[in-house]
Amino acid sequence: MALLEVRDLHKSFGDTVVLDGVSMSVEKGDVIAVLGPSGGGKTTFLRCINFLETADSGSLVFDGVTHDMAHITKKQISEIRLHTGFVFQNYNLFRNKTALQNVTEGLLIARHMDKAEAEEKGMRMLEKVGMADRAAHYPSQLSGGQQQRVAIARALAADPEIIYFDEPTSALDPELIGEVLNVMRQLADEGMTMIVVTHEMDFARNVSSRTIFMEHGKIVEEGESKAFFESPREERTREFLRLEDRRF
Repeated sequence: MALLEVRDLHKSFGDTVVLDGVSMSVEKGDVIAVLGPSGGGKTTFLRCINFLETADSGSLVFDGVTHDMAHITKKQISEIRLHTGFVFQNYNLFRNKTALQNVTEGLLIARHMDKAEAEEKGMRMLEKVGMADRAAHYPSQLSGGQQQRVAIARALAADPEIIYFDEPTSALDPELIGEVLNVMRQLADEGMTMIVVTHEMDFARNVSSRTIFMEHGKIVEEGESKAFFESPREERTREFLRLEDRRF
């Protein structure tokens, strides 16, 4: 049974169709890279499946339970989010809290964990992403790459079954991208289930197990990453990959 299944997801903003019947199945341990041009619907897809946006229609099956995405209750959303993590493009850290406090906030508020236990777990997560020595630093004292690693630690602290990454390196200077991708590679090696919206072709090619190409709110092509990059079936996919190769 799939860990996560999205069926016929539709989303429009006014007259603009952003998602046009997107369906996807995610098995435990999958690392799925989602590629595509800007405006293709990738981020909206992630936001809809984590209920940061409300879909117009579609269903989501999580851990065997089916939900109507357009009419899901706040209680159901909260229950799903206890098992998911979300890493934003721009970190979304609390500016007035230290790295450790950012990681423990959700444990204390949403999970009512004892403070000492939350801090012990928070330190373990910061250590995992190489940020234990910055636990007392505020976001303004950290580089973009360090802030994103704190954000990943925050997502990991919830013991998620799946983590969604929304272009986690796009706001970073080139020299800082590697430190974030290294953490993500480590998570993939450990079997973490991830959906990663990204422009990092090397990550998609060498780390992800499956790659999806989206454009105009639809999935144009998907497949195992090795085959996707070596012999894409669709001409539009081949054109996109050629353009990305030329950028680097």
